[in-house]
Amino acid sequence: MEVRDYIVTLGIRPAELSGLKELPGTTKDALTPLVMLAPWLATTPLSRALDKFEEAYPARPYFLDVDTYYRINDNVNEAKEAWSLLAKKPADLASWWALLEKYPNAQPCLLMAEHGIDAVRSQIEWARDRGRSFCIRLNFDEASGAGIPPWLPILTKELADEGANDYAVVFEFGWLQDALIAGPLVHGIYKSFLSEVPPEVPICVSCTTFPRDFTPYDGKVPCAFNNRKLVEQLRKQTNHPRIIYGDWGTTRPRSYEIASTPKNRIDYPTDDSWIIARDQGGKVSFQVAAKRITEDKAWAGNLGVWGEQLIEGARKGEAFAIDTMQKMYAARINIHLHRQAFFGHLPPPQSLDEEWTDDL
Repeated sequence: MEVRDYIVTLGIRPAELSGLKELPGTTKDALTPLVMLAPWLATTPLSRALDKFEEAYPARPYFLDVDTYYRINDNVNEAKEAWSLLAKKPADLASWWALLEKYPNAQPCLLMAEHGIDAVRSQIEWARDRGRSFCIRLNFDEASGAGIPPWLPILTKELADEGANDYAVVFEFGWLQDALIAGPLVHGIYKSFLSEVPPEVPICVSCTTFPRDFTPYDGKVPCAFNNRKLVEQLRKQTNHPRIIYGDWGTTRPRSYEIASTPKNRIDYPTDDSWIIARDQGGKVSFQVAAKRITEDKAWAGNLGVWGEQLIEGARKGEAFAIDTMQKMYAARINIHLHRQAFFGHLPPPQSLDEEWTDDL
């Protein structure tokens, strides 16, 4: 599997799948999703979630991990029971492999929590026997992360000694106030036991700083993110040529805190920020919020992607355009994925191989 220079962590949720689905095929080819497996809404079986994802991202390889942010409510069904076998510590590998077997484009993340090194070696062997890559995903998120298994330096040395390059390493931090917080820890671990990783193996640092609270935003306000600066710092510190960019596509991990209904707003991604249009004191219309965005100097208007078309349509009051927050989320994700997949070299719209279709 060829890992692109943008690994985007995506939950299997409606807005993520809509934003991904409406990307041009050229953009889909330029990114690598890392998919967090959880049941699709209330449906069963668990494989329904992967079917929905592959409808949005067909015939392309992706990494797959278990969404440990997901929580089971009282309405237990077959899909939730199957997910719990994968999320438990240690995970049920037989169930994991039975699911993966049916999805050859799914490249497994190693399920390491409370497993010994032999069980992880068997996961690598399983993937290789089927011609698949694998991912060593180190989750440092305080809410769901398992951190570093004590045997991991042994495993990475074994892979380095054999010259293996059929895998990726992902440092996952979930939600952070500032992406640069992750730098010292990643650098320290790299120096400790990853410095012998072959130069072609991608090492990704992933986190999201997308706001949790929008009450401070009023009118039209930029919100910057530092993920690219983090990558630049680590490239200089480590000299590893494939320190690559990662984020959550303008989303956050699942949260089960009770929140109030969000006020209307429109978020517009740029290369290194999100422009947020909302009213602090009242409820702005999507049309007015879209007008603020399209009149801002950051508005491109010529990306040739579905998300921008929806914002432009909302400004004009057109029926197909943004009329719910869910559709706004999908538009924002769509624009962000396109910008980050082609960071620094956005293609002209006429070079994109598909036109979007409004099928939400």
